[in-house]
Amino acid sequence: MIKKIICMLVVLSMVFTMLSGCSSKTDKDNATGASNISSDNEKPIEITAVLQLNPEIVLDNNPIIALIEKDLNIKLKIEAPPQEGYGDRVKMLVATGDMPDLVHYGADIFASQWAEEGLLMDITDKIEKYPNLASNITKEQYGDCIFLPDGKIYGIPRPNSYDKFGYVINKKWLDAVGMEAPKTVNEFIEVCRAFTTQDPDGNGKDDTFGASLNAQQSSLDSGIWHLQNDFFSMAYNISSWHHGMPDVDGSAKLRPLKSEYPDYMKQLREMYKEGIIDREFVTHNAEENYEKIAQNRVGIVGASETSYITNLIEKYSMNADDFIYCPPLVLNEGDKPVYAMPPSNWMAYYINAKSSPEKQDAVLRLLDWANSEEGFVAMQLGIAGEHYNSYDIETRTVDRTDTQAEAVRKVTSNMFSFANAYQGKPALQGGSTKKLIDKWQVEAGAAEKATTKCYFGFTKMLDKIGAEFPDEVSALNSLEVRYITGEVSFEELQTFINDTYAPVTADIAKEFADYMAANPAHNED
Repeated sequence: MIKKIICMLVVLSMVFTMLSGCSSKTDKDNATGASNISSDNEKPIEITAVLQLNPEIVLDNNPIIALIEKDLNIKLKIEAPPQEGYGDRVKMLVATGDMPDLVHYGADIFASQWAEEGLLMDITDKIEKYPNLASNITKEQYGDCIFLPDGKIYGIPRPNSYDKFGYVINKKWLDAVGMEAPKTVNEFIEVCRAFTTQDPDGNGKDDTFGASLNAQQSSLDSGIWHLQNDFFSMAYNISSWHHGMPDVDGSAKLRPLKSEYPDYMKQLREMYKEGIIDREFVTHNAEENYEKIAQNRVGIVGASETSYITNLIEKYSMNADDFIYCPPLVLNEGDKPVYAMPPSNWMAYYINAKSSPEKQDAVLRLLDWANSEEGFVAMQLGIAGEHYNSYDIETRTVDRTDTQAEAVRKVTSNMFSFANAYQGKPALQGGSTKKLIDKWQVEAGAAEKATTKCYFGFTKMLDKIGAEFPDEVSALNSLEVRYITGEVSFEELQTFINDTYAPVTADIAKEFADYMAANPAHNED
């Protein structure tokens, strides 16, 4: 009997030891973060973020934020400063030591400085541990976040689809004046003149302009430079924002030093003086040009080949049959338009290097999820059944009502989404109905076929110009606008470029030229 009791005690002791060992192993695994997925029973990890959002987005009781908390166990606390002061707010937070866990900002000279000061988390060795950050963002795109000679990556780009900017034109106005959509700059001028002087809307009033351009895209740009103006400026081999576009002779030059810069400026000045383009464009700071074409006040605006249906026709409830999309202009009849194509990002996300490892992991998990198919669809389109009925990611088409489309604008957008492309494509292509998709496929397909694409890498060294020579950049911007509006002569503008701007930027211009020589652009049809 005593032997049986002893044997039983020994067995119980062994079982107890085994259970104790299992418990210790589990605790150890959890303590070292063996899993990136937090338990449903754990308190959500709160991360702070400063994001640039559309003003109509409502953050309180936002279903996307709720989804992130439910599925990822991450509580997202967002500050969304006004768009016009967003960059200044980010800079202030970083400078005062109040940088949040997650920041959305450009890959510019300030980000380089923050990396050098040790404020941004080095994510070089983290990328492969979060599979969607590796599969949905290319090596070339990550190159935008390499700031220092050490070659390390200090940010996660927001991937964007490749895009080109042509123009949208009012077809009813073309029919009214008996003209075709222009292909050359001279034809564009003639159409603008007809749209301005021949009462194309038939209301008997002198209240129309040929075209309206856009402005105020960046602090580095004056009021005459915007991607939506590329349909015109690319005819002169100048892209408004993609500064790596080679000059006509193949060399790398800063924009005001390019061979056809004088011709472009003078032509724009002449159109402004004649009054055949909307003179208010120099003061635009949002989408006033889009509002004007939707109101039948202008006949032509620059537009994205990828999203002109969604961001213009549908957004402003325009009659799609009345408008057509066309590729960029050329100078000479018979030439093929060329468009600048750098790697496509929309700014980047930075993680606070001083945040706790737990919060850093939470940010990485959030961005990884946003670059997955599930997260991409949710952050672009909202909640299935509530904001859309069905979605086909292969064709990038959605079935939703007008009410659902309106509701989702208060919930999410491509500015809220942490990825604007999945596997290189945007969430929607061609609109939300079969009729619009068919129209887009015909028009965008024709523009794609008609345009040569010029690919090149990020020309990040040019960011130094605005940071190191802010007074010279400001003076150039002012002179450009004042020349267009007739306040100064071209000689005054050119003198400043030759005597002031070119000398102070000479070292950066050489660095730019050396980079382009080592990494030459290449064209693809």
